[in-house]
Amino acid sequence: MKPTTKDRGFVAIEWVAAVGLLLLPVVVLVATLPAWAERRHAASVAAREAARDVVREWPEVDPAHATLVAREVVAAHGIDASDISVRFPSTSGGRGSTARVEVDIVMPAIAVMGVRAGAWHYAAVATRRIDDYRSR
Repeated sequence: MKPTTKDRGFVAIEWVAAVGLLLLPVVVLVATLPAWAERRHAASVAAREAARDVVREWPEVDPAHATLVAREVVAAHGIDASDISVRFPSTSGGRGSTARVEVDIVMPAIAVMGVRAGAWHYAAVATRRIDDYRSR
């Protein structure tokens, strides 16, 4: 059966549509995934180090110093320190309690070759137990 002129497609339009609708979004996603992994790791390490600082300085916890520790960790990973916020939901418990630190970091929705568009936040949480026999 011979195709009629109505049955024939136009390859150039189909090819451009396939590239624009299928290939480009996948390339953008694949290019952005390493930035997400890097920022997630940096936030986790920053939360862990800030929690370690809180436990080390207990019972005279200085949230400003622990925040500075978290910002230094993030800066060492090559991320702007202003991209994080640090919260201390529980730091004033007694012996045997846990110190909890939350680090929120800005995750770019799209990050390709220095171009960023949109963002969302990731929260890394670290908890450390204050030693039961720690002296004041």
